[in-house]
Amino acid sequence: MFKDDRAFNVSPGCGPEFTVEDLPQPPSPLNLRRLLAIMGPSVIALGGTLGSGEWLIGPSMFVKYGLALLWITTVSTLLQTFLNIEMARYTLYTGEPITVGFMRLNPGSKFWAPLMSLLGILERGLPGWALASATCLAALQLGKIPGNADKNLVLIYGVIVFLSCVVLTSVGRKVERTLEIANWAMMIIVFLGLGLLAIAFVPARVWAEGLKGFVSFGYVPKGVDIFMLSALAGYSAYGGFGNNAITNWYRDKGFGMGAKVGYIPALVGGTMVHVSPSGKVAPPTEDNLKSWKQWFKILSYDQWCVFFVGGMFGMFLPGILAAGLIPRGSDLPQWGVAAYQGEVFRSLIGPIGWFFALGLGFWILFSTALSNVDLVCRQITDMSWSGSPAVRRWAKNDIRKIYYLLLFIFTIWGLLYMRITVPLKLVALSGNIANFTLALSALTTIYLNRKFLPKEFRAPLWREIMLVLNALFFGTFFLLFTFNQLFGLKF
Repeated sequence: MFKDDRAFNVSPGCGPEFTVEDLPQPPSPLNLRRLLAIMGPSVIALGGTLGSGEWLIGPSMFVKYGLALLWITTVSTLLQTFLNIEMARYTLYTGEPITVGFMRLNPGSKFWAPLMSLLGILERGLPGWALASATCLAALQLGKIPGNADKNLVLIYGVIVFLSCVVLTSVGRKVERTLEIANWAMMIIVFLGLGLLAIAFVPARVWAEGLKGFVSFGYVPKGVDIFMLSALAGYSAYGGFGNNAITNWYRDKGFGMGAKVGYIPALVGGTMVHVSPSGKVAPPTEDNLKSWKQWFKILSYDQWCVFFVGGMFGMFLPGILAAGLIPRGSDLPQWGVAAYQGEVFRSLIGPIGWFFALGLGFWILFSTALSNVDLVCRQITDMSWSGSPAVRRWAKNDIRKIYYLLLFIFTIWGLLYMRITVPLKLVALSGNIANFTLALSALTTIYLNRKFLPKEFRAPLWREIMLVLNALFFGTFFLLFTFNQLFGLKF
């Protein structure tokens, strides 16, 4: 066992020197109340999960091709959970978000920061979710599903939704806590609502079909839309840049060494917090290894009990509702996909069904829009803060100045981009980009953890194999998408 802290050091790679400190003590004793208090990053991720693949892409695919495609969700969610845990392993040990860790690898921050920022903007910087939730609000006003003639009304509501997300990320003590509270509330409402609707209206045979679909591994219907199929893989569970952002939220929540690094405070209600531009590492002493095991147990609970279970149910419930109530083979309307089920429930139980389904749809999609507004700005902020002393000098060591400057730029970008295309295509394109990000992050995380974590804190080989499977699974779907777009590949 390691004894002398002064002799311990970890090579910084291409980044600033690590500081050596002991791991903070985890909550103890670990009871349900303490677990619920410290869990949170996976709830934010779950809120982001439900609005993309689960409420938009999933229903569109299941209605057209059947619930047997749910096997993609099983594999995607399982692999993403392992990836989240291994990326968070780095954050628990160093206090740095995973994208900041990537900057320590060759060829350094000038390569990794622009690459990850570009992927984040392409994948999560398109305001498709705000537009999709806006279709629910427009439908409430119009009394019908919005069509192309109602595009301007949807755009107006999209702007309102988008700006409300910006406002929410600006209040509270710290941004992560505001997102956590908002998503706890929205997820309770959403899952209760979806569950009640499914119990009341979905036939038992469709429940059985959905459960069987989770294990119908390898099923691909003839003539399936590869563009949408690949998007389903990328946006089952969270997907891509969103998974990376979970480590930023773990840092701000104070998981492991994140408690000693700092967090991004809110503009209104927060105070200036010193955020260390470099991580802190712990020698493998007996006390540190004991703390590590407890922190890793909390991380695992958060991921398996919230992210994995929520990701599976989050696709299953909207999936069986759509497949059980909408005629099979239907093409859901591009502008009205988020509001389509409201029409179905109105036919079943009258106006109350219309309002109830639209209300659920709005909250599902709003939660995704909210987390996406934060996660792009958050990761670019953290990469800029760690990688550039000039940025820190300009901000006078107040990280809020960077975060809210980027949030302002992101807001202008989002408002301008809203007029370009329709929600479903925006989200599907983002899902395909997510496949590339997931594959890249999986392979890079293996190398990162092997390079910077002492052997006592590294993953066993079988966990690294799960990351290799991540790269193979999501990389395959990204290649299918690429060949489909470039060469017209079809099944």
